Amino acid sequence: MIFDVSQRTDASPMRNAETGFGFLNRSARPEIGVVREFLEVCLSGYPSEEVPELVSRLRSGNDGQFDSATFEIILHAGLTKLGYTLIPHPPLPNGCTSRPDFLVRTPDGQQLYLEAVLASEKTEKKPAGEALIGLAVDAIAKASHRDFFVALESRGYPQTQPSGKKLLRDTLAWLDTLSVDEIARIAEQSGLDACPSYTWRHEEWELTIRPVPISPERRGTSSTLLGILSGGASWVDAFSPLRNAIKRKGSKYGTLDAPLLIAVNVQSFDLDPIDEKQALFGQEQVVFSRKDPDMTPRFQRAPNGVWIGPKGPQYKRISGVWFFNDLNPYTVASRRQTIYWNPWTAHPLPESLLVFPHFKAAEAKAQRVDGIEFRQIFDLPEGWPEDAGPQ
Repeated sequence: MIFDVSQRTDASPMRNAETGFGFLNRSARPEIGVVREFLEVCLSGYPSEEVPELVSRLRSGNDGQFDSATFEIILHAGLTKLGYTLIPHPPLPNGCTSRPDFLVRTPDGQQLYLEAVLASEKTEKKPAGEALIGLAVDAIAKASHRDFFVALESRGYPQTQPSGKKLLRDTLAWLDTLSVDEIARIAEQSGLDACPSYTWRHEEWELTIRPVPISPERRGTSSTLLGILSGGASWVDAFSPLRNAIKRKGSKYGTLDAPLLIAVNVQSFDLDPIDEKQALFGQEQVVFSRKDPDMTPRFQRAPNGVWIGPKGPQYKRISGVWFFNDLNPYTVASRRQTIYWNPWTAHPLPESLLVFPHFKAAEAKAQRVDGIEFRQIFDLPEGWPEDAGPQ
């Protein structure tokens, strides 16, 4: 059992410094009780010898451990419901001491390895300060601009809540003073670091904002203004954390005897399918002619994806990548997921996985094919957990 058996009376919102497990274990809200029950049911089907280690991670007080453990539990429960068999931490025939998260046997008897990983820019240095920053940046995540995304570099931490409305108002006003064509020209000639920046301050917290020009064919269509929030020495784009997480896992196990599918849970406000494709197939670029500045720019992909490098196809041992947009115990009924097939792999994924939403093409311009979502697998209403009905 994951959670304490007790009479809960505290229905207050989640506190700034409260952990994910702590809130779930404390809250008396009916919808939180629904989430607790869902996780307990999912865990009940997990191999019993593995349960103590999972529960230890869930109750550790470390949100990273909690998030990764719940992701593994939900993956295991969902695939099991569809007739797959999952064996946690199988030994590898190649002698590698590292073990993937699961050996999966499909309903038609094929095998693959499944590795689960989080892709996030979260930090655990100062949870309370990060929570204050997150609330402010949420205003940017829910807004958009016709011509730009923004890349954010965070330094320091606030003591009180920054105003998200003021941050958004000031950011949009600054972006409106910029020429997207001029920013694109600077970026092409000298890199994005040479583009102008704007610093927004609240107490000891500084947020450096850089414009990222949207390609002409996508202007006016973006659903978010936010790229990725960075606390490091340079700004971070939206696809690099995805690409880097996949590469780390893809080089961990050596040459395998079966396909390797990496499930990436992207902890982002709004995962854009464009960034999924950029992580795998390379970054979209606007290429200008220096000899003829009036020439119409052309668009191409940089050789900096997981599967396409400077010398062509690479990381062929990664048979596929399964992207999830912030799948967690609260969002199982609403989050999008897509499996991308690696067209150059030596071990293609089993065809039975085509039941899920998928993308199976060498050209990143191809279309996603719809399939079964986790809400359907678990038979959850669209408004779950709030609309779960009487328990």
